[in-house]
Amino acid sequence: MTQQSKCSEGSCGGTRYEELVLERLLYSARLKESVARRDNDVIVAMASMIADTFKAGGKVLLCGNGGSAADAQHLAAELTIRYRSSVDRPALPAIALSTDTSALTAGGNDYGFDEVFARLTEAHGRPGDILVGLSTSGNSPNVLKALQFARKREMKTLALLGGDGGEIRQYADLAVVVPHTGSADRVQECHIAVGHVIVELVEKMLGYD
Repeated sequence: MTQQSKCSEGSCGGTRYEELVLERLLYSARLKESVARRDNDVIVAMASMIADTFKAGGKVLLCGNGGSAADAQHLAAELTIRYRSSVDRPALPAIALSTDTSALTAGGNDYGFDEVFARLTEAHGRPGDILVGLSTSGNSPNVLKALQFARKREMKTLALLGGDGGEIRQYADLAVVVPHTGSADRVQECHIAVGHVIVELVEKMLGYD
């Protein structure tokens, strides 16, 4: 009997693993449903703010750490390149602040890692632009300081957060807070789903559909 056939009969713990798959995916689905029902209007308002900023000639900056840095880059690419192949539109100006390793390492070395996104916001952000901060805890110091700086520069601030929103929530004009604590994974899954919806709404609000 092959290893694959043994596993398919449950001798490799197949039942236990299948239960875990079901539990994790169903919980993730319920969490997204919770966010969709509670924050529907907030998500629409976020998209409207971004669309209005693009119409006014502004841009969107995004920042986060770890998986949230990857999500920031992902969403920036959806805006600058394209989201749906069926929609032909111009590139939209968005910058993920975590993509320049020279800037990140120089900033971390010279000013401290807590300051790197604030420094890059100072470099690229202008009054009327938007800064989007992603933090699964709501307390990432470098994301917090970036939003605080953005407020001083008269930029608009959006946040995708987790838990109770942490300290960052008070510095966001609009925030979606995923009600999950203890791990980043489920929060990040909701963040990227919300981000995708926002990008689609922005395209529709700009008349690209």
